[in-house]
Amino acid sequence: MPTNREETGNTAGRATDGRADGNSDEGMDGTGSISSFETYADDEYGYRLAYPATWSAKAEPAGGTSFDDRTGSAGATVSVDEGGDLTLADYVAGFLETLAADEHVRAIERLDRRDVFLESGGMGRVVDYAYWGEPDGERWRLTYLFVREGETGYVLGVDWNDDDGLDELAARIVESFAVETN
Repeated sequence: MPTNREETGNTAGRATDGRADGNSDEGMDGTGSISSFETYADDEYGYRLAYPATWSAKAEPAGGTSFDDRTGSAGATVSVDEGGDLTLADYVAGFLETLAADEHVRAIERLDRRDVFLESGGMGRVVDYAYWGEPDGERWRLTYLFVREGETGYVLGVDWNDDDGLDELAARIVESFAVETN
């Protein structure tokens, strides 16, 4: 059963909603920084991550969770693949094929790809990409983390409109991801 716990004291850059009068959204400190995060823990699938307290979290019927910024362009999803035998490289390749085949994606730019150590131990692979969408040509950013733990694969994706400048926030969410094995 998923649970939420408050985690405070963490900050990450985020675009403001234009209000500099201190009457900012809950969880914002009036300067455009996020003043608090919550921790989402999914005991059934064995993962946890921190997300901004101003976002909503919704468990998905097929496993995984979606997180939505109620006031902006950002969002995140976690998907879980049980019983598969894909490698991290296979997960990344499949993701890139899907992105390239998306009819709304006009062009793709690779920004970074790196292996990371998870807080819980183990390894993951992070990819950062930008893409230009159709029909408006807006530039979107995404940071995805691919993790393989035993026979279970996890994909955490954070997407946002590049104008919102959420690079640090996406990194904070991805860096918080942990698999809790028993």
